[in-house]
Amino acid sequence: MAKLSGQSIVCDSSSLISLTDSCFIHVIYFLKKKYRGRFIIPPSVEKECVEQPMHIKNYALHAIRLKRAIAENMIDVVGAKAQPAAEEIRFIANNIFHAEGTPLRLLHPGEADVLSLAIELGVDNILMDERTTRMLVEDPESLRQHLEHELGKQIGINDESLSAFSRATRKLRFFRSTELLLLAHELGYFADYGELEREAVEASLYKLKYSGCAIGFEEIGDYARKHIRE
Repeated sequence: MAKLSGQSIVCDSSSLISLTDSCFIHVIYFLKKKYRGRFIIPPSVEKECVEQPMHIKNYALHAIRLKRAIAENMIDVVGAKAQPAAEEIRFIANNIFHAEGTPLRLLHPGEADVLSLAIELGVDNILMDERTTRMLVEDPESLRQHLEHELGKQIGINDESLSAFSRATRKLRFFRSTELLLLAHELGYFADYGELEREAVEASLYKLKYSGCAIGFEEIGDYARKHIRE
């Protein structure tokens, strides 16, 4: 499991939704006490995770949990100074792959805000459960192959756009909600489960998966073998 470089981390909606849906928002509270860094979100993530779902009964409780975390300074809302940077990175990303001459729009505005804010602040760590953006940064060739299989079409690459995107995002390191939970586990988050600690951690990884985190069953098994204490 990757270690946090530095201490702050910019968070995407996907991971915050996974954490609140699985009742693990207090992992952020726990880690906030262990690190001097900040959990940061752009205003667009606050809007997506708090303002909009507050008016939907099925999601209001999740929104309330995040709103309280923001009010208690567990999560900081930070606006970008250079908003065009997000639009530029989104434009570049959405012109990397094309199918039959049509560009594939893979990067959404909220994710572009997260990436550009992290770059602007000099924060290397990104908390994101959404798979496509992570693959676009970390392994674009695997993403191209996945898209070809999924769409049943040959996917071309604009090398100039890919090079520009890779240069902009080369320092970024991605963590999912599952890795955040395992980091908390290493620091004692599940210690009060005693003999049931291993079972509690493994069950929590499955809960995050079913709450939206892009993690496979084999990966959970590998995590369990390597990172969960006996």
